Amino acid sequence: MKVLLVEDNETLGGFLSDILRLKNYTVEWLQDGTDIELYFEASDYDIVLLDWMLPSVSGVEIIRILRDRKIEVPIIMLTAKSELEDKVEGLTIGADDYLTKPFEMDELEARMLAVVKRYQMIHHNHKQLGHVTFDLTKHLFVVKRETLELTHKEYQLLELLFLNHTVSREMILSKVWNSDQFVGDNNIDALIRLLKKKLNQYDTGLAVKSIRNIGYKLEVTI
Repeated sequence: MKVLLVEDNETLGGFLSDILRLKNYTVEWLQDGTDIELYFEASDYDIVLLDWMLPSVSGVEIIRILRDRKIEVPIIMLTAKSELEDKVEGLTIGADDYLTKPFEMDELEARMLAVVKRYQMIHHNHKQLGHVTFDLTKHLFVVKRETLELTHKEYQLLELLFLNHTVSREMILSKVWNSDQFVGDNNIDALIRLLKKKLNQYDTGLAVKSIRNIGYKLEVTI
């Protein structure tokens, strides 16, 4: 499990890093959360352990930044702020758990494992791009809690684009139309235009981009 620890206290940060590494976790330790989103561009993390009171930007603001950028990662706040209203604020803004200092390592590890397991169960059948969540179980695309209304062919095309990095015209033809149907380039072009219109209409934060001699891909525009 790869852990991003954000803790400005050198003693506590060093202790947590050492203990977690001894338990075979991979740990990256930051003492400041400035530009934290850049770390997620360079690497994937299974969980974030986040102090509330940091020198440049607060833990609550870091959570807001990550959630606004649709960075889906479990977050446990580690803080001396133990008042009920502090816990409510942290959890409301997007933290998945809240542990007050001082704490026992056994409890922290138990909470880490529980949060990651819960997160995996929730997100296993969901994929997020832009403002769109694809529910693979219910076969729905949801935009800001509103179901994206699509025709059958539009749905098939968007599913294909969602689940693949790039999609060729041959893949679209095979997925969307029956093999015994005659389909010309105009049919594919028309379907792509219709899907582009729907993506704009619903403010999805997505666009279908044409890649010369390859095909198409979904591009996040937010």
